[in-house]
Amino acid sequence: MASGLHIGLDVGSTRTKAVAHDDVGTVLAVHDTATAWSTSPAGRSETSGAALLAGALTALHGLLARLDEDRRVVSIGVTGMAESGVLLDSSGAEAAPVVAWYDPRGRDEVAALPAAVRDAFTATTGLRADSQPSAATLAWGRRHGWEVSSSSTWLSVPEFVVAALGGDRVAEPSLASRTGLFDTVRGVASDDVADALGLPRHLLPPPRPAGTSAGTVTADGVDARLRGAVLTVAGHDHPVAAVGAGAVHPGHLFNGAGTADVLLRSVDVRVTPADRARLAAAGVSVGAHVLDGLQAVLGGVSAGVVLRRVLALTGAAGGGRGEGELRRALAQAAAPTPRPGPGVRVVAGGRGGDDVQVVVEREAGPAEVLAAALHHVGEQITALLTLVESVVGPHSAAVTSGGWTGMTCVSALKREVIPRLTFSSVQLPGCRGAAVLGALAATGAQDQRGLAALLDVWGAPRPVPA
Repeated sequence: MASGLHIGLDVGSTRTKAVAHDDVGTVLAVHDTATAWSTSPAGRSETSGAALLAGALTALHGLLARLDEDRRVVSIGVTGMAESGVLLDSSGAEAAPVVAWYDPRGRDEVAALPAAVRDAFTATTGLRADSQPSAATLAWGRRHGWEVSSSSTWLSVPEFVVAALGGDRVAEPSLASRTGLFDTVRGVASDDVADALGLPRHLLPPPRPAGTSAGTVTADGVDARLRGAVLTVAGHDHPVAAVGAGAVHPGHLFNGAGTADVLLRSVDVRVTPADRARLAAAGVSVGAHVLDGLQAVLGGVSAGVVLRRVLALTGAAGGGRGEGELRRALAQAAAPTPRPGPGVRVVAGGRGGDDVQVVVEREAGPAEVLAAALHHVGEQITALLTLVESVVGPHSAAVTSGGWTGMTCVSALKREVIPRLTFSSVQLPGCRGAAVLGALAATGAQDQRGLAALLDVWGAPRPVPA
């Protein structure tokens, strides 16, 4: 008899990905689709909950089409982007568009708060007081006609997908801690933040940890094989990916080498308000992990953006055969090229690090320009790692995963700037982490005490030669 399926669903900013695993964690199939957004001429990016749900179902149904029909779906763990969410009215209907987490709406509302209130916001939530937290978007929306009342409910994107599939409305702590409406020190709703922004209290549903059941799939219009599958909100994509890559203990560092180069430290020590402020000033947050008893110290640099822009200049950014060959040749040539090279500089700036400047003061080839980009990225990673470790101490182990590590020069850079680093063989660690948390929920777990044993059954992700 075929074993059951445990699906990890990752609703990401760019792609929505679904991966099926068997009862021991073996990957059986993968399917993904583009995440739908519309962008206005003014740079505003938004979508709808209905569009996100449609994308999730496309990924799930496409996945099932790749599998034998006798495979039964036992569980679905849903992870994804955090600050974006769906505002529901008292009837459960969508009451506003879904604003992208990087959209600047809410900046003015937060900037108008007194300095002391912004400081208190960071001390309470562990977030920088800017436009990114969900509370800023909600404050902007209320000012511009959204109906945000005491009967409203705010669900992050993964929480909404779970509810739309028929599950319960729950607030998973790692996602709640990205909203700005959650006190990450006490683990309760932050009423003071809501009051300061003119928002009603209790917009978040009751908390429920990752790896516990949030109900089952009962929605109409889904493949029959999905019906009855146990659902769990697996949490924020970065800490879920850390679980999928095997970084599951205090002191572990996870490096996600995607569009944003993410550094996530798992810690079990209290971070003081003064250190929270110092970290937040550099864009580093302190919030709930998906794992009970841990906090996630999370920051990122613009490595993927910088490298993609530089490769585009060389004609090696695409996926065509010739472009791929050129990219591999550049990567091999850039790895041993001295950094920094005189007269060649690459610098990134702006809020998202997406303003990339290439300065060439002499004759220089593409490999030297790519080496200069790597030098800049390495400086960013080193500075971020130094800051984090000045607060929580050095990491005991580190693992990296992501598409950029497939480039020779990037993997060489990672070994250079991140001590004690191993390279994970997991291609989509967010989906793996979500799937194992879904498998835990399917056991009827009321907490995460059985997770370690389940991870043993699934087997530790195998490191690959660096």
